[in-house]
Amino acid sequence: MKRGYHPPLSISRRALLTRGSDLEFRRLIYRLVVVEERLRHARAYFGRLIGLSGPQYMLLISVAYLQGATGITVQALARNLRVTSAFITAESRRLLERGLLAKRRNPRDSRSTLISVTAAGRRRIEQVVPEVRRVNDIFFKEVTKDSFRRAKRFLDQLLAGSERVMADMSRHA
Repeated sequence: MKRGYHPPLSISRRALLTRGSDLEFRRLIYRLVVVEERLRHARAYFGRLIGLSGPQYMLLISVAYLQGATGITVQALARNLRVTSAFITAESRRLLERGLLAKRRNPRDSRSTLISVTAAGRRRIEQVVPEVRRVNDIFFKEVTKDSFRRAKRFLDQLLAGSERVMADMSRHA
C-alpha cells in the first residue's frame, strides 16, 4: 500500500530524474522561480533609486550596454532582451519623454530608428551603478568562475528550450 499522494512525474527525461523521481527537478524549478522573483525585486529596487520602474531601469541599462557607438534599434534590443518590439516602444517612449533616451533615424536603414542613452540617462546610471555593484556582489557571492560558466551554459540551454515551448504552446492555445 502506498503512503500519501505521489503525483505523476512532471518530466520524463531520464537525465533530469533522480532514482526515478522528479523531486530534484521540481526543487530546481522552485529555486529558479525564487531567484527570478528576487532578481525582479532587485530590478525594481534599482529603478526606484533613480525614479524609474523596474522595466524602465532594465531598458535604460540595457540600452547603455548594447548601444555601441551609434545606438541600437528597437528590434535588436527586443531580440537581446527576449521581449516584444511593442514593449520596447512603450517603455522607451516614457524614457524618451523624460530625456533619458534619445531616438534618431537609422542612417543604414531609413525604416528603423536608433535609440541611445542621453547625458541625463548616463547620470542616472552612474548614480545607481555603485548600488547595483554592491547588490550583485552579495547576490553572486557564492558563484565561482566554474559554476558561473556552467550556469551560463545551462541557462542558454534552458532559454532555447523555453523559446521552443513558447512557440509550441502558442500553436496549441
